Amino acid sequence: MLKLECAIQIGPLKLDFVTEVSIESSWQQLTDTCAIRLPRRIALLGRDGFLPDVVKVGDRVVVRYGYDGALRTEFSGYVVGVKTGPPAEITCEDDMWLLKRKPMTKSWRSVSLQTLLEYVRAQSGQSFPIQTLGAAELGKFTINQATGAQVLEALRKDYGIRCFFREGTLVAGDPYKARAKAPRHVLAFRRNVISNDLTYARAQDFRIKVRAISHVAGPRKGQKRVVKEFGDPDGELRTLNFSGVPAAQLEARAREELARLRFDGYRGSLTTFGLPLVEHGDVVVVQDPDYPEREGAFSVDKVSKSFGTGGSRRVITLGPKA
Repeated sequence: MLKLECAIQIGPLKLDFVTEVSIESSWQQLTDTCAIRLPRRIALLGRDGFLPDVVKVGDRVVVRYGYDGALRTEFSGYVVGVKTGPPAEITCEDDMWLLKRKPMTKSWRSVSLQTLLEYVRAQSGQSFPIQTLGAAELGKFTINQATGAQVLEALRKDYGIRCFFREGTLVAGDPYKARAKAPRHVLAFRRNVISNDLTYARAQDFRIKVRAISHVAGPRKGQKRVVKEFGDPDGELRTLNFSGVPAAQLEARAREELARLRFDGYRGSLTTFGLPLVEHGDVVVVQDPDYPEREGAFSVDKVSKSFGTGGSRRVITLGPKA
């Protein structure tokens, strides 16, 4: 039987036991979060007193766990709160916490995504790497007393550009565009799938109304917004954002994206063990021996991880077919 082990650093504390660790990780959210639960008193750690006396907001956190000594960093970030309990709980956020602290002001008549992110990094006083999933010209852009995290949220709302940290790197763009090179994992019923809430649905069962938005060069320096709508008038509204796609091509491009959203296949999530090491943005191949015709590869939108006295689990939320 595989033995679960952990090594957790929380500020000055080094732990090799916890009651439970819960991690929420998704490219659909700016911030990954982690909750660490342990006994209220920490005298067993060689220190007297309660958690608030030892662990402070802003302390660096690294959570590593795995089987038989093969530990892997599952979360890194900073303490954002301490509850004495019982049970005691330390709440944490990933590196996005660093971008929530300092407001900034700046305007550009025209700016690229890369330049904007480099400015946010410089203003935060950090030196993390930046990875953009495709180049993007944003046109006119204004920051008015907004934190770096608020700037990244504006990119999501106005341009459909998702931003998140992965292993200390700020990633910006559409994760689905990187799925061709994403790690792939096999999840098979009756083998490494513990439970699931998956439903199998046909493409024709979904009614979707699409609003396609593209930011293109305007008649003057800067950019203008082109909007096209089509699909089922009473359907669920999906907004698709593009950069640099002209009006004549916008609907065709949007229909390609719609075909990706409307498909025959599984929707929902499934629960597996601590292995395989699935992360959001990866691709999972779901195999069902009872319905082999339903086998398919799906992008991963979210992973909820847990570790503790109850073992190690990953709850994997599926996205569209890969």
